[in-house]
Amino acid sequence: MAGQAGDDHVPVAVRALIVVVAAILAVAGLMLTLWPGQTEALWAWPMGPELTSLAVGGGYLAGAVLFVRAAFESRWHRVALVFPIATVLTIGLLVSTLLHWEAFSHGHVSFWTWLVVYLVTPVLLPAVWLVLRRRDPGEAPPGTPVVPRLARHLLGALGTVQLSVAAVFFVRPELAIALWPWTLSQLTARTLASFLAFIGAMWLAFLVEGRWSALQLHVEGATLGLVLVGVGAFRAADDLTAGPIATAAFAVLLGGFVLVLIVLQIAMRRGVEVSSPAMHDRDARG
Repeated sequence: MAGQAGDDHVPVAVRALIVVVAAILAVAGLMLTLWPGQTEALWAWPMGPELTSLAVGGGYLAGAVLFVRAAFESRWHRVALVFPIATVLTIGLLVSTLLHWEAFSHGHVSFWTWLVVYLVTPVLLPAVWLVLRRRDPGEAPPGTPVVPRLARHLLGALGTVQLSVAAVFFVRPELAIALWPWTLSQLTARTLASFLAFIGAMWLAFLVEGRWSALQLHVEGATLGLVLVGVGAFRAADDLTAGPIATAAFAVLLGGFVLVLIVLQIAMRRGVEVSSPAMHDRDARG
């Protein structure tokens, strides 16, 4: 499966894995967004307020779209980052499961599906990336944009901050519970912290990757996920019970992240900086 170094093709077996992951994410996302108030009957554990289900479900739906698009990609370097970035999320959810084992509905098929998925993916996803990493040619396709160095450093710094906040919330879920604009349990606090870490890892990837062709799918997936969280907040506005200040701060942060992502995509579509192999090499060394 490893293939020749730099051949930049996605093996059939990996494409099949991507399709399977997309299907799992789609089912989970649809279940949580179509029936957010029925997690006690349908999901691996009762999530509490519907807004939690809508937020997590929006993340899963965005992930499903990302993996569906990845299934149609022929170039490995365009999908490669999804494997280590998604690993951050899967490890967080696995640890959350083990820490809050008693909170899960052990007699439900959804729980056993959840358990299998999060026992396997924290190992499988990084293993695929490690085996196939040599396929990446390390150069951007001719004529495609490269993210400017200053933007990469700023986004990487944002990723460092967001990962740090996610780590604090994961280790100290009571802080997330106190600051979050809707009611959380320790399990849902750690679950949402894992999703925060996932997006933080995407930002952090800008420090080691400047090719827009390698980043585009992940940025677009994150944008969709955050927009769906906003839609969920609109649908379940009554769950925003922490007061106007916390709600306003949540809206500003969510809107700010979406705005940054949209501006970045517009800039890249205008070709802020057009790549060449030599330019990418210089940028990577910088």
